[in-house]
Amino acid sequence: MKTELYINKIIEDTGLTRKEIQNLVEEKKTELKGLISDEGALFIIAKELGVDIKGENKDLLKEIEIFISDITQNMKNLTLYGRIKEIYKVNSFERNDGTKGYVGSFLLSDKTGDARVVLWDNQVNIFTETNFAKNELIKVINGSAKKGKYGSMEIHVGSYGKVILSPEDVDYKKYPKITFKSINISDINLNLNSVSIEGKIIQLLPKKEFTRKDGQIGRVQSLTLLDSTGSIRITFWNEDTEKLNNIEVNDNVSITNLNPRLSTLDSKTIDLNANKNTSITKRSKDLNIQGDTIKKIKELQNKKGVVSFKGIITSVDNIKTITLKSGEDISLLGFIVSDDSDGIRVTIWGENAEKYSKTLAVGEGISLKNVFVKYSNFSSRNEISLINDSELDLIKLDIKNLKKIEIPGIDKLASFSGNYTKINTINAAGTIEIKGFIAKDLDKITIYEGCKNCFKKIENCKCDQTEDTEFRMILNLTIDDGTGTIRSTFIGELAEKVLGLNTDSIVQLRETPEFEKFLEKKSSEFLGKDIIITGRAKYSDYTNQYEISVYDFKDINVEEELESVMKRIET
Repeated sequence: MKTELYINKIIEDTGLTRKEIQNLVEEKKTELKGLISDEGALFIIAKELGVDIKGENKDLLKEIEIFISDITQNMKNLTLYGRIKEIYKVNSFERNDGTKGYVGSFLLSDKTGDARVVLWDNQVNIFTETNFAKNELIKVINGSAKKGKYGSMEIHVGSYGKVILSPEDVDYKKYPKITFKSINISDINLNLNSVSIEGKIIQLLPKKEFTRKDGQIGRVQSLTLLDSTGSIRITFWNEDTEKLNNIEVNDNVSITNLNPRLSTLDSKTIDLNANKNTSITKRSKDLNIQGDTIKKIKELQNKKGVVSFKGIITSVDNIKTITLKSGEDISLLGFIVSDDSDGIRVTIWGENAEKYSKTLAVGEGISLKNVFVKYSNFSSRNEISLINDSELDLIKLDIKNLKKIEIPGIDKLASFSGNYTKINTINAAGTIEIKGFIAKDLDKITIYEGCKNCFKKIENCKCDQTEDTEFRMILNLTIDDGTGTIRSTFIGELAEKVLGLNTDSIVQLRETPEFEKFLEKKSSEFLGKDIIITGRAKYSDYTNQYEISVYDFKDINVEEELESVMKRIET
């Protein structure tokens, strides 16, 4: 039997014992998930140990063939078949010895998934072959599996490996051609190395420059795309930002060849990154963005994207004016819609806010069509906002036993009295409580190195433990209560609770181009949000106004506030 021949040859050339070889065989079979026999495992082990085994045959090579989904880190001597899904560029680099090296890659796809194949040095010559193109069937011989930059598996092909175009020893029916079609945003996941989507652009951020670690200037620009199933952020880097030059908000577009990545701003969110093969095309025809019709409002907490539903208006806020980072003032209106299962908050901006503030009233039935469900970190619940395709209509509707909305607030560290001070009446220092809303964009987060003992900045610390320091965070928010505005300062753990991130994470994030995106994301969450704060008011000689150093804060629970007002009226 060949197994005995292989074992004897390995013992002869390496000095390993039979027991040691048997252990290696079991390890190799475990590594390859039991996909090969003892004979196949010995064949691979011999090659890895540099043992020259005669009589290699195609049957053994076929036995080592596996699918992409079977691949795990550090597998070697892999034989794979698949079709070329994407082709990436070839890069050159200089080795430590001064010689020039080359590296190129492409995306290989089979019925179980995708994997990036990385070629080195002379192997990259295949990129110049005329039939090296998308959808071409190929065979990879002697590949090694390694963990890539973004955590996915990569197949590296070195000088002892080979890539064969249009192999003859394969059943082509098992590898049908890839259909390049758009998928729903809700179906995007990290197992898809490349995706194509279509939708409507609902946000387009300005192009920004940043300085790379090597001192060169980089560029970045992001947009948010919406379809019926959800929305997603797409980021373009450097020269690829030019692809957005003629793109505007509300354009319907198709975007191909995008790479899913875990968001650096939110560990539960997937973003998309563009690359040199990404193309964006305007669609002349409007996309029909329509979501599911939801029968019970409670179901909205488990939905994403565009939906339609009905309910009864159970509360309407006063219209607010908030100030964007650009200096533009914009109106905002919030109200709650309930049925007998739950309630949900709806937010309207701009002209629509002014329009509906005159018509919406508590107790009215309302139909909301093609509105957008979005999770709010501030309230820890899904909320509703309008898009261009949204429709709001007052209707006759009778629902018994309307549910009160329950919005979990921040844990109470201090007691809230409910005795609110009007901002325009503050004329002395002291502890006060204010009810209002966040009225301006978040444009800055201050980080300082302070003493762990007294919390003061190092240069102001008088403790004897100045070597024991930590980074602390300062966050300023402008609160408006209808009578005026006040600058409110959140420090340390309180600032971390507002942002939902610890200080160390912010320190790392602000050194990256992602920091501006983080500020914009948080601003969109904060603007117009109702809040109650308690803290110490003091006069600032710098701003010539009273400011407040916040001790604690919480979201406004509309039902609790109404109950509090009623109790005060009754007494």
